[in-house]
Amino acid sequence: MIDVLVVDDHPIVLAGLTALIGSDPQLSVAGTARTAAEARELVGRIEHPAVAVLDLQLPDGDGIALGMELKQSWPALRVLILTMHADEATVIQSLASGLDGYLLKDADPEDVLAAVHSAAGGSMVVGRSVSGFVVAAAASAPRSDALSVLDARDLEILELMVDGLPTSQVAARLYLAPKTIRNRMSEMLGKLGVASRDEAIALGRAAGLGSGRLRSGQPPRTP
Repeated sequence: MIDVLVVDDHPIVLAGLTALIGSDPQLSVAGTARTAAEARELVGRIEHPAVAVLDLQLPDGDGIALGMELKQSWPALRVLILTMHADEATVIQSLASGLDGYLLKDADPEDVLAAVHSAAGGSMVVGRSVSGFVVAAAASAPRSDALSVLDARDLEILELMVDGLPTSQVAARLYLAPKTIRNRMSEMLGKLGVASRDEAIALGRAAGLGSGRLRSGQPPRTP
């Protein structure tokens, strides 16, 4: 069972999220709060929740600062921001602060549940509506920053995809099963914090992958 903490100052939203999370047989609402102060009070009463879903703006604080504080109390806690605000600076600040995901409140209910599960499993979660901000920010960073989360095999796969090869040809080139390539690609999306294969390819292209640079020993260019 995945224990979830929900913090939102709007009663209707809080009730809706509580009901949504409670509808999933693998999730359990460990506690709810409407302010940062109430959330802090839960620290001494709840044992190690797995995921916290936090509103960005609270009456007595902001979700990013609260998320960082809760992580200090529960080091294994994964924190998702769920908000109406989609400005680029806030999205990047949230993820740069060490939080684990950023979703908008217009997300489909099934996407919210999937995000909680993904975060609990250790993945970075970024909603479709804000993933473009993350791609743009990562694309403007040096490759060592943007793609440093990928291992050598990931980079081989991504480079071939940047070159336009379909999954079947990538698999053939690397002597792997197509299913293995698809599984690795799914894992890469989580590592990179993007929502689609196309966004991962955009990151790789911006970081200089492609045209056999890795296979020829040429370093990817620094944007």
